[in-house]
Amino acid sequence: MCQLRFIVVMGYIIAMALGIPHYEVPKAKIVVYYPKGFEVSIPHEEGITLFAFHGKLNEEMEGLEAGTWSRDIVKTRNGRWSYHERNAKLRIGDTLYYWTYVIYNGLG
Repeated sequence: MCQLRFIVVMGYIIAMALGIPHYEVPKAKIVVYYPKGFEVSIPHEEGITLFAFHGKLNEEMEGLEAGTWSRDIVKTRNGRWSYHERNAKLRIGDTLYYWTYVIYNGLG
């Protein structure tokens, strides 16, 4: 396992050194609604075909677990890839733990 990790890291370093282009997922925008609900989104970019959101409230996630909320978004709305959670009640001091995943030009 350690050897595989080393190979993957070295491949990434070599790709960066050679200037091979890579895609950086835009930072997610989080909007909290009162009295309940929130939205997590990224702007659309040509080549994105899927945006996935996985999250939990006030509980750290174990690696790439599904979480309390887990959804694949396959369509944009108003130029953004958006996940809407309409029932969660977030309060001041709450922490939203999450990870996102994007398929861009056929690669994730």
